[in-house]
Amino acid sequence: MRIQVLFFLLTCSAWGAKLPPVEGAPEVLGSIYPVDQFPERCGDLLRGVECKETPFGRYKMTTRMDGEWTETVTTFSGPEGVQVTDRSWERDGRVKRAVIENLAIRKRSEIEVREGKAYYKNTDLSDGSVKTSVDEAEENLVVPSTVFPYLKPRFRELKEGKEIRLKVAVLDRLESFTFTVRRIRQDRSPGGEEILVLEMVPVSFIVKALVDPMYFYVKSEKMVLFAYEGRSALRRKRDGSYKEMKVRTAYEYPQMKSQARVQ
Repeated sequence: MRIQVLFFLLTCSAWGAKLPPVEGAPEVLGSIYPVDQFPERCGDLLRGVECKETPFGRYKMTTRMDGEWTETVTTFSGPEGVQVTDRSWERDGRVKRAVIENLAIRKRSEIEVREGKAYYKNTDLSDGSVKTSVDEAEENLVVPSTVFPYLKPRFRELKEGKEIRLKVAVLDRLESFTFTVRRIRQDRSPGGEEILVLEMVPVSFIVKALVDPMYFYVKSEKMVLFAYEGRSALRRKRDGSYKEMKVRTAYEYPQMKSQARVQ
């Protein structure tokens, strides 16, 4: 059985400053390209060069402060519209609650952490059936959208070549798995900016056989994630059913662009 690890939400809000109130909530946009249909003219996307070809899908993330917690809402849209909606609450990367609704596979997956326990719940949106489980909530427990907030304070360690270990909750599997994140190389953009390439892989050999590595491309100086390569939450419809796919996603920050223009 394939483990569907949804690292589609690794976003860049985590690399910025303290998040503002709702009125000024930052937004991150993304363009999603299937690897097997990747435009030839966009070969430098992973070096920070904008791809102007029409993407297969779109990504949108907004964040705001909800009391002492950071709330993140992310959507993934394909040709038919919004397919996946994810909402999570975290503090310093440690998850409090997350809800993922996937219309392609007709599932609503949830996790809530309280008193050292992780409570999982999966609802089949087709027939209403429910599955639940309870597990230990370790200190390094994250969900996909809280991975980068957890890594941010450890960014210097990653630059130095140290390995960071995470316990990642896979909501549709009702359990968590251990992954490691490490720097595999440093690069330069065509404009000379230093790029840090991070690799995330499962620790278990069994899980490693089922889950491909995921790669995150970060502009080192500003700690901004600008590209991702790996499995996506967004699925592609083929022969009447939705199939997983490997993608390259390019992120952009409208707020940063407007600030740069003002300066």
